[in-house]
Amino acid sequence: MIILLKLLQFIFGIIFRLPAPHALHLMRLAGEITYRIARLTPAKKMVIKNMQAILPGRDFGPPADQLLRNVAYSVFEMLCVPFFQETHFNSVCKINGLENVDLALSRRKGAVIVSMHTGNYELMPIALSSRGYTVNSVMKAPKEPLFEFLKPIRSCKGTKLINVLEADMYRETLKALGDNELVCLGVDTGALEGRHETIPFLGRSLPAATGWLTLAQRSEAAIVPVQVKRENGKMVISFSEPLNLYRDNREEIMYRVKQFFENFIKNHPEQWLMFLNEYETKRMVEGK
Repeated sequence: MIILLKLLQFIFGIIFRLPAPHALHLMRLAGEITYRIARLTPAKKMVIKNMQAILPGRDFGPPADQLLRNVAYSVFEMLCVPFFQETHFNSVCKINGLENVDLALSRRKGAVIVSMHTGNYELMPIALSSRGYTVNSVMKAPKEPLFEFLKPIRSCKGTKLINVLEADMYRETLKALGDNELVCLGVDTGALEGRHETIPFLGRSLPAATGWLTLAQRSEAAIVPVQVKRENGKMVISFSEPLNLYRDNREEIMYRVKQFFENFIKNHPEQWLMFLNEYETKRMVEGK
């Protein structure tokens, strides 16, 4: 698979020498073809089953199709993003609420950007880096061929990568925040592997990662929740108002962030990539 991905990236490296509209059209065409193939495989039934397990009583045929299309398009966006210039980013991404990021940074203590695995979440830190922000992206990346292939893509516009398997996450992120940089964290995976609490989410009691809360508390950095959604052919990245964590409002902040993402998933289940993962879905259903 890695050989195929490298070959596709090489081909698109040539394609992206064309004018931006033509290159982006071919990128999206490749995504559409891949989606139409994927929806004929058992993947669609698996996604529907996972969605029904978490949000029963709804017709998930169309949302499952939308999720598969999102993933197919995201694959080619990630292959091509090293070749993106400003014109490409403006055609692929729409960023709302960037003033909220600036407001958080105005306190000179950095900002903790919290997201979920929705839309093409991988584009969010890259898009911020391309706009001149100093971004640190926290991830768990084993030394496997796929993650090694993704490493230069994730860092292609200057994003710094903090791999929790190779570095002391708190030390590296506290240093970055001390330098008034952005730290991006996903809050919907890895709960049982680190600091976590059990919270009500989507009608279930689920383990939730809380390292981001500890990080904000130690650094006094503001927390900026972000939603990433594919909408009308674009990746819409929407930053919410910054939340300031104090000694006496930890539970309130946890609740507000939980509600922020819970409402989003209820209204846009087709955006959450967790529904592609039977193992994670089972853990959510079983609450462990």
